[in-house]
Amino acid sequence: MKTIDKYLKVVALFFATLILFQGCTVYKSASVTLEEASKSNTKVRVKTFDNQTLKFDRIVVVNNKIIGSKIIKGKRNISLIEKDNIEKIQLKDITTSTILTIVIPVAVIVLPLVLGGGMWTGPM
Repeated sequence: MKTIDKYLKVVALFFATLILFQGCTVYKSASVTLEEASKSNTKVRVKTFDNQTLKFDRIVVVNNKIIGSKIIKGKRNISLIEKDNIEKIQLKDITTSTILTIVIPVAVIVLPLVLGGGMWTGPM
C-alpha cells in the first residue's frame, strides 16, 4: 500500500506540474510583419508604443484594418488594432513552448528521484 501511495504522489505531482505549464506561451524575440503574422495563424503578442502588451489567438488583415481575435470565457473577442501604434509583433515559438511544456514537468519528477528521492523519503 505504501508503494501505491508513493507512486500516486509522483503521478499527481507530474499532472499538477503539467497543468501549471500548459498555459505558458513562449514568443519569438524577432518582430514580424503584419502579413507574416496573419499568414502564420498562431498566437501573437503585439507591443504598442504606449507600452501595452496585447495577446491574440490570431491576427487578420481585412480591408487594410488589423483585427486581433482571442477567445475569452468561450466567446470570441475581436479587437481593432491601430497600425500606427504597433511597435512590435511577435509570433508564438511553437517548438520552445512544446519543449518547455514537456521538459519542465518531467524534470520536476525525475530530478528528485535521481538525486536521492528527496521529497518522497520518510513516512507516507
